[in-house]
Amino acid sequence: MAATIQGPVFVIIRFPISRVLSCKNSLMKNMPVHKNYSGDVNGISSKVCVLEGNYPQSKGVAILSFASLREAELWKDSVPEIKQHDWMDGVDMIIAPVCKMPPPDKRFVQMIDLRFRNVNQYLTEYSGEVDKELREAGACGGVVSACANRIHKVKGLWDPFYLVINFWPSESAFEASYNSAKNIELRQKRCNFAETVSWVFQLEPIMESQLCY
Repeated sequence: MAATIQGPVFVIIRFPISRVLSCKNSLMKNMPVHKNYSGDVNGISSKVCVLEGNYPQSKGVAILSFASLREAELWKDSVPEIKQHDWMDGVDMIIAPVCKMPPPDKRFVQMIDLRFRNVNQYLTEYSGEVDKELREAGACGGVVSACANRIHKVKGLWDPFYLVINFWPSESAFEASYNSAKNIELRQKRCNFAETVSWVFQLEPIMESQLCY
């Protein structure tokens, strides 16, 4: 059973990319419901780039934010189509705690799903170094950093073991950091401590005028 979550949360929806317009339309149609429960649609991806591991490349991602787990749950219970098992041909949906909300100008998203071999070594020999690299590169690191018992699985097959989400100012800023000698060294080190699935995408507003953090 998932632990109680305090503070803001993301609702993360993985949907078939072929249904991206349906997803946008559904989220736009239900915008009043989002607002009724202090929610925002942060954005949606129309494509993903898989960096490591086995991620279903045919899945896009939508991110919604709410002030609390309670409001997120009230929202999902108030949108009838979410309860349909075949909504948008089947989606994965989780609710994850947010450590800190990213600023609105950081919309290139890196998601990392970790399965630890040695969590203590990960924390003592890797985590601090990578946090420093993220800060120096201008990223907002650790927006989400949550183990499985703090993630509420709503529907679908996605069941993260330890989920990390970082927000970057741009794709080019991410690539410059990711391809740097230091980052390559850190990734090689991380392989000793955890199996990794990671992917990135540009978070697009569902409406052109929307910047909604």
